Amino acid sequence: MLIKELRQKRLLSQEQLAELCGLSLRTIQRVESGHRIGFASLRALAAEFNVNVESLEQELYAVEKVSNEFKELPLWLKLYIGSGWFSANREEFKKIEVFFIVLSVCFLAVWGVNSIVDFAPVPAGKVLILGSFCTLVGAYNISVTIRTADKYDVWSRLEATLPKRPFWVGWKNSNT
Repeated sequence: MLIKELRQKRLLSQEQLAELCGLSLRTIQRVESGHRIGFASLRALAAEFNVNVESLEQELYAVEKVSNEFKELPLWLKLYIGSGWFSANREEFKKIEVFFIVLSVCFLAVWGVNSIVDFAPVPAGKVLILGSFCTLVGAYNISVTIRTADKYDVWSRLEATLPKRPFWVGWKNSNT
């Protein structure tokens, strides 16, 4: 945030800046975290840093927080969650992860039975091992996505954009 950068350049603590401007510590904390403050407080900060009030206000409030938060995410996480391809929440991602693991175990079980009973030719065994490997990679990918989204607190941001219930709940037949 701009105020934080200006304060740090002058080697001031938040408390010192609050005292110099005649503001509360909480006001300084709020403006540094991106919240709006009153014009009188903004004017006091502008006077302390010797900058124009209007340009300071424009710098502080022109950029949307949502777009800045989205920019900090890794590209692959933006593609998964921010692209609109998936409208899944954390619980649905966990279900997908479990599905991949179960599918991988099924591939391995069929491969194991095939190697004992020998009901299919050898290339089928290689396909089963490859299928098991690919589904395990998929499960790992989903697992890393879940953990990274936890780190960036994506789920709380995503909840606001998701429908509250599946579209078919409450659907009525148009013929009745």
